[in-house]
Amino acid sequence: MEFRVLGPVEIWRDGGAVPIVGEKQRTLIALLVLRANHVVPHDHLLEALWGDDRPAAGRRALHNHLWSLRRLLTNEGEISTSSGGYSLRVSATASDLAVFHAEVAAANAARAANDLPRAAERLHAALDLWRGPALTGTRPEFQTTEGHALEELRFAALTDRIEADLALGRHAELIGELRQLTSTAPLRERFRSQLMVALYRDGRRADALEQYRLARQCFRDELGLEPSDELQRLHQAILSADPDLFRLNDPVRPVEARPPRPKLVPRQLPADVARFTGRDEHLDTLNALLIANPAKALVISAIAGAGGVGKTALATHWGHLRADQFPDGQLYVNLHGYSRNAPVTAAQALRQLLRGLGIPLEEIPHETDERAAMYRSAVADKRMLIVLDNAATAEQVRPLLPGSSASRVLITSRDSLRSLAVTHEVDIVQLDVLSPEEAQALLFALLSDEQDKESIGELAALCGYLPLALRLAAAQVHGEREPAADLVARLREGSRLRTLDLVEDPHIGVRSAFALSYQTLPELARLTFRIASLHPGRDVSLGALAAMLGESLETTRQAVDMLVRAHLAHSSNQRVTMHDLIREYARELADTEGERREAWTRLLGWHTHTARAAMTYVDPDGRLMHPSVPGPAGGVQEFADQESAQAWLNSEFHNTVALITHAASNGLPIHSWELAYITAYHFYLTRRIDDWIIVQRAALEAVRQVGDLNGEAKILTTLGHALIEVDLYGEFLICQRRAVELAVATKDKRMHAEAQYYVAFGLFRTGGLGNALDANAQARDLYREIDDWPGELAAIYLAGQINVKLGRMQRALEDLDVALAYCQERGRRHDEADILFYVGMANVGLGHLTSALENFALALRIARELEDRTLEAQALCHLGEVELRQGRFPEALRLQEEAFDLAQQVPGRLTECRVRNGLGRTYAVYGDHSKAREFFGAALEIAEKINDPYELAAARSGLAQALAERELQA
Repeated sequence: MEFRVLGPVEIWRDGGAVPIVGEKQRTLIALLVLRANHVVPHDHLLEALWGDDRPAAGRRALHNHLWSLRRLLTNEGEISTSSGGYSLRVSATASDLAVFHAEVAAANAARAANDLPRAAERLHAALDLWRGPALTGTRPEFQTTEGHALEELRFAALTDRIEADLALGRHAELIGELRQLTSTAPLRERFRSQLMVALYRDGRRADALEQYRLARQCFRDELGLEPSDELQRLHQAILSADPDLFRLNDPVRPVEARPPRPKLVPRQLPADVARFTGRDEHLDTLNALLIANPAKALVISAIAGAGGVGKTALATHWGHLRADQFPDGQLYVNLHGYSRNAPVTAAQALRQLLRGLGIPLEEIPHETDERAAMYRSAVADKRMLIVLDNAATAEQVRPLLPGSSASRVLITSRDSLRSLAVTHEVDIVQLDVLSPEEAQALLFALLSDEQDKESIGELAALCGYLPLALRLAAAQVHGEREPAADLVARLREGSRLRTLDLVEDPHIGVRSAFALSYQTLPELARLTFRIASLHPGRDVSLGALAAMLGESLETTRQAVDMLVRAHLAHSSNQRVTMHDLIREYARELADTEGERREAWTRLLGWHTHTARAAMTYVDPDGRLMHPSVPGPAGGVQEFADQESAQAWLNSEFHNTVALITHAASNGLPIHSWELAYITAYHFYLTRRIDDWIIVQRAALEAVRQVGDLNGEAKILTTLGHALIEVDLYGEFLICQRRAVELAVATKDKRMHAEAQYYVAFGLFRTGGLGNALDANAQARDLYREIDDWPGELAAIYLAGQINVKLGRMQRALEDLDVALAYCQERGRRHDEADILFYVGMANVGLGHLTSALENFALALRIARELEDRTLEAQALCHLGEVELRQGRFPEALRLQEEAFDLAQQVPGRLTECRVRNGLGRTYAVYGDHSKAREFFGAALEIAEKINDPYELAAARSGLAQALAERELQA
């Protein structure tokens, strides 16, 4: 077991991360690791987890958290209890912090022994352990206090590492890194002096002197001080061309500095192919392409060939061999170009690439072009290997190519990708089957030298020298523990020989090779093989597969184990996957048996009913519809609590998307729209807006296929929800108004009330306040008529929001207080924070600034507990506005700048627009009208793009006032 605190707090076991729930549990783990093998007093633990807001039963709550932590560990005894507190036993290599200390100590020892190369090597290793800001995911107060000390340790190691590299003459390599450090930390003299020395040693004396000028100007402007004596002496030495500056092993004395941002080095290549054999000519070609044309900004290579010929194996093996040539790591995307799964879209592939580069999900733009621009910027200064596997066409690949980079792109495809050469310079590596010698060598490597050479040669020929067929044939020999000659004898029988002879058609050859494994299986395993291939997602869980089979979970698990042993499937964490070609073969068999429709129906019924069971925990106040499609005979998966339900929904998310879209286009429209409607709130909570819009549009087409007007009204409301999350207010209103018409036509009062409410909300968001108030009153009456209190409460809350915008603050508070009390009673924390914003705005309007501060402060606390950056940014902005009204400009500016940083990281543009307007007002009050114009102008551009009337009016008013002030000053 491994503990990681130098970045996101994690526990790793058996090569995978152990799920950790909540910031308190991460804080507890972090504190115990920081004080490893020492007793941590109860009070210290309580303070770390709750600060000054300790619960009344603090010891009991602490005990519960420790009990939960013990469940995560392999041995409960790793946490010991004493009268004074608790301690965690951690070995010298079981935490990244301990390894970091050991590496730094080794570096210090090497430096003391004047072994600078080893010192530099150990410091590089120590710094590579950092995966981001220390203690990420813990409570903010804890991260600030404890993380600061760890960051100082990292800074000290970084300073020593640069010093060692300088002493070893690596000055040219350090210039880029030091420029970045001086840019991010301009007041750190240590980095400036090291950069000056590196530039001077690189023959760039003028650049070194320019750095001193920049440092002096910065210190004067920011601190009113001159540079230190040491930096001035270095400046004089450069002016006089002091020869001592070229002396290596002569360290520049360190001063305090701030570390650079953590460097993420992705290593995404799949595992190297076991006993890779042959392909020497192709490996040499790829190596030559790596070093050819060093001045060229981007090198693109494509491995083209038939299915099963080993394109991915070659790309992966070469990538592992040449990993040292790509110091910034490797990215890998399977584009599913030749797969029964839908090909990966440019937007989906770009999201995966950006996540691999360390970009948080919430910072990734919605628009494909914006994602592509962010991706090109992120890789522009890196040297990486980017593998785009299984591409269908050149069009699928083009958006994924860097604009200008020292990186290398390696594409695999069954297509020749000739059209890609029209727009890019591409070196095509054509891959054919193995030569007879290579094929025999591969079989000997997979089997043993004791096999009969003649039989191995014949077996290779019968497999058509196709790598995938060769490996499957070897698996048969291993599985049956027979000599290769026996397998050759069986291959000679029946139609298999004729199939294997057709080497020009790799699908035939692969199909025959798969048949050798398939035919040895018992009937249940064969059925499982066929049925598993019909799942349209990336993988299938054992529970879903059992439902498709109509068998028990244990029986299904045994059948899957047989498939794994036969190399026809992979199983990990109770999920089953197949290679694309194996899945294709299995689906052909399933079609022959006529099993497709029945398996899909059982799967969709299981998934829909299980999803509803999970959603009852995730959305307990929601009036979830009961699916009309039949449920599974064996019952749905059961959940113990909200945490397990949410975990299932998260793990099945991609399959949910695949099932909804697949059912819509394959004759199961009812399953499609009902599953989409039931899971809509989960898409909202997890902020998967792209996928949410995709599945709701598919569901709308599906429900219209069956002519279900009531179902269409339901889907229109959820589709509208998804659209408004990307600021498409006009389309939102169109959806909701049509939903009202359909609800009236079908006499569904509950649907009528819900759609009417959303119409009112859409009018409110687009500025039609009077009409919004009338429409909301109608929705409230409808909710009251059907005795739907949660719905009526939503209308009450909306009335409060509208009245705030109308300036009727006292009337607004009456409604908002009712809504707030309900949400606090029901524990709806997200809604509580949202309501508190409007309560605070009403109090501001009434002049009750102290109450408003309390409202916004509580909303901020909730936002941070929920780890919701959108809510947090809004709360900070509101707090800043109140501080400004009370004349505390520095505090107002601090809060709003913090809000601005967060607002640029969340999806949608509305929050950023609000914060920019807030900063504009702050600078205007302070009298900095230039800054005010800047922020109002940027807010105006966003408001016009998203067509938000309130922020548009605020931006125009603020900008006009700022321009008027400029004219007065002129």
